[in-house]
Amino acid sequence: MSVTVTPLRPLVGAEISGVDLRNELSPEDAATIVKTWLDRGVILLRGQNIDEHQQVRFSRLFGELIERPRPKEFRKEKDDAYNGYTMLVSNIRDEKGEPIGSLPDGEMHFHSDMSYIPTPSRATILYSIEVPKEGGDTVIASTTAAYDALDEDTKKLLAGRNALQGFMHGTTLREKNSLDKSASHPAVRVIPETGRKSLFISHLMTFAIEGLPKEQSDALLERLFRHMERPEFVYAHKWRPGDVLIWDNRSTIHARTDFSRSERRLLRRFATQGEAPVAA
Repeated sequence: MSVTVTPLRPLVGAEISGVDLRNELSPEDAATIVKTWLDRGVILLRGQNIDEHQQVRFSRLFGELIERPRPKEFRKEKDDAYNGYTMLVSNIRDEKGEPIGSLPDGEMHFHSDMSYIPTPSRATILYSIEVPKEGGDTVIASTTAAYDALDEDTKKLLAGRNALQGFMHGTTLREKNSLDKSASHPAVRVIPETGRKSLFISHLMTFAIEGLPKEQSDALLERLFRHMERPEFVYAHKWRPGDVLIWDNRSTIHARTDFSRSERRLLRRFATQGEAPVAA
């Protein structure tokens, strides 16, 4: 069976079909998948039935696994084979009423995974096991397409500037108070493999454009958030059990829509090691 690539949206995303991830991929199929991921920012494979080991094998196409920077007291996963690397995204509770995974409930603002550490994640690989009937969609926006569509004055204003990235563990919506972790990265970065420029900014995790007065920085960020989340840059994924979604944290941002707490949601996530962002 040959690999087929179908665009999901004009500017972002592609579906890969003709692949069974329980089996080893040929070098040719693996190369097609990685190239499509680099070109389109996010790829989707439906109808998969994989265990943790098979997901790890596939994840390593996109780099070495990265251990989660979340403190151990915030980690819920106890029995995974890849301790410290596996993340369950789930609202399922144990007999004590505690979530078995992380980020259990509700909406989540747009962000790029681990943008608040010195070497943010390259790829995120998310596999769906149980999904709600409605809501809990993953919404992905192309930050390369968003940069390309900026006016020249804004591009000049951002050139050479860094953005403060931060996160409060356990939060899914933007907070204005103190951050658990933070890092300063170029507001516009270059994707090494493609040479494209990307806005490295997100609603949840970017708190300032450095070198600008606070009022100007806040106003610019709010304008950029609205711009990046415009419909033409976005793919909204409605989950089915057995979906595998892989996005490039350097060229996309992602969010989650709200869903009922009465509906079970269970997804398994791995992420891969990135590089220190290079300024455009």
